[in-house]
Amino acid sequence: MKKILFFLATVLMFASCENFYIDQNLGGSDYNPTDVRTIDYTLTDADYKAIVSNKSNIAIAEATLVADSLGVVDSTEYNAFFQIANDLAFNKIAVADVYVPAFLGSKFPQLSKGSLFNITYKTCEGAPAYLSTFAATTKYTLSTADYDAIWGEGKTGTYYLTPATITQLTSVLPTEAEEGAILAVVYDYKDSEPSFGGGEEPFVPGGDPNFFLGTPESRGFYTPTEVIAAYKSGDLGEGDTIKVGGIINKWYKKSSRFDEFLNVSYYITDNNDSVFEMYNSYSVNRDSFPVYDFVDEYNATCIDASGREFNLGDTVIGIGALTYYANYNVYEFKSGCYLLEHRPLKTKANVAPKKAAAANGKKTVLYQYSGGKWAAYKNDAATVVALPEDVYAAVGYTYLLDKNKNILTTFLAQEFPYAQTGKAFTVVYVATEKDAYNAIEFIYDGATFVENLGMSQTTTTFSLSDVWGSTIYYKQAIMGDGQGKLTIQNVKLQEPLTYVWYYSAAYGMCASAYKDGASYDSDSWLVTPQIDLTRAKTPQFSFDQAFNKAPNFTEECAVFVSTNYNGDVTTCDWTQLEWNLNEDGTLNVPGGTSWVFQTSGFFDMSEYVGEKINIAFRYTTSNGVSGTWEIKNLLLSEPE
Repeated sequence: MKKILFFLATVLMFASCENFYIDQNLGGSDYNPTDVRTIDYTLTDADYKAIVSNKSNIAIAEATLVADSLGVVDSTEYNAFFQIANDLAFNKIAVADVYVPAFLGSKFPQLSKGSLFNITYKTCEGAPAYLSTFAATTKYTLSTADYDAIWGEGKTGTYYLTPATITQLTSVLPTEAEEGAILAVVYDYKDSEPSFGGGEEPFVPGGDPNFFLGTPESRGFYTPTEVIAAYKSGDLGEGDTIKVGGIINKWYKKSSRFDEFLNVSYYITDNNDSVFEMYNSYSVNRDSFPVYDFVDEYNATCIDASGREFNLGDTVIGIGALTYYANYNVYEFKSGCYLLEHRPLKTKANVAPKKAAAANGKKTVLYQYSGGKWAAYKNDAATVVALPEDVYAAVGYTYLLDKNKNILTTFLAQEFPYAQTGKAFTVVYVATEKDAYNAIEFIYDGATFVENLGMSQTTTTFSLSDVWGSTIYYKQAIMGDGQGKLTIQNVKLQEPLTYVWYYSAAYGMCASAYKDGASYDSDSWLVTPQIDLTRAKTPQFSFDQAFNKAPNFTEECAVFVSTNYNGDVTTCDWTQLEWNLNEDGTLNVPGGTSWVFQTSGFFDMSEYVGEKINIAFRYTTSNGVSGTWEIKNLLLSEPE
């Protein structure tokens, strides 16, 4: 009997507990549990897929499928929505503001009104705009007549270009074209000069036979041998400024990496044993010459910044200060050197030419028409190259589809084995059987070449009221949640100050230049993280503040906005916000005699719509007077 009574008592106890739970949680009383959170959250790959599979989001996308008056349905936005799952990123058409709220509602249904999510997400902005210009690229393949024109009389029948003739390529391109037109010029090439008239020795042109006639006095310049003789006789001394001339006998390559070229140095000789290096005689970088093919010390050409063409065998005269290197028995124009005169090589046609050997490859080079002439295409945004004809032949295609992108990355890896991390490389290639061109930009990430889809990362604040929305762009209470992502930069701290801004759990972010019974000079900034207003409508900013211990609030305290802040307040542009007014026309600012917080009122931030901004609180003091400024409850949002 006792056991039965105990069992009944236990049942009644649990029933009583269950009734209490029902009363408290299912409307039986005024008790309402809440879960209000502020969370920094970065979308995962799975989240992007969940966003696209969300039923509410699918309904939003389907609502964009509206037919026009002719019954034609524009599915652009609908397709852009489903593209999110493929790119694992939003895009210009399907944006986070539209599709994140439903995702948050389904993933975090337990959260209560007032919750904030700082959502960091990716947006695929698409390929760089300049790539579209390559769609109008036209292929130009050199004809036999073009090769004959380049080689000239006595060398016809040589149907390829060499390092010595490549600079003449533009002479056979169309004489007229639309401004900005791009040609993909295809030609056969050989990496060494041909032999004409018998024999297989490399074609190395000679110099001007009259170059050395006379004396240094009558010519106006020394030959390298004469420099050495004059130096040994004491007529020339270290650092003397002289003129020296000679024949370009061989080329000297400063680096094995094309990206590191800052100049091209060349040697001159008087056909004796003396070789004189004209170091830095003219500066050449990758933007100064259209084509520079370094093959070996006997085969090289270049064009300097002023447009002068230099070839092996040309004669030059330069001026500069003499420097002698005893270890190498070399004399160099070390400082102040520049080119005075250039005498291009003139060669005579061979009477009985022998047809040169066949080419050993094909090249494709991009040229652009600008200012009435053709020049090698260049772009500051990326290193741009055309896919060579040899690559198409090697893989068995005449054009490449999107599925063949791996061919492009393989080509880049072979072409640029020393690519720098973060650098952009663009490949222009034939994309259809009708020779229509396309271009893709790749970024080298340190290991591989990755297609540049224009990915950007953004953080947007979503808040929960009745539903999730993105009307809050930045919110930080400070009191209770710390300094957060606010950063401090001290521009001026007079000793013995070691800081101005500091966090107080009781008063918020505080600024003071008072220490050990005295006030000191200071200039200190408190800066918010970047705030994205690119899709804002009528944003407004407010905060709470208090100021005490000094009557000069407006002299010490100010709020600024920057659209180009880069981490240093001294190297960007700032615009000061004007303080709001009270109804009586006075400034709505603390009087400096109370610790009571008051609201700043709303600052209209509409002029920054479409921008990404940072807000800064600047505290400055001088003349031995300083108050204490306290701020909290920062809010940048749309009006309620």
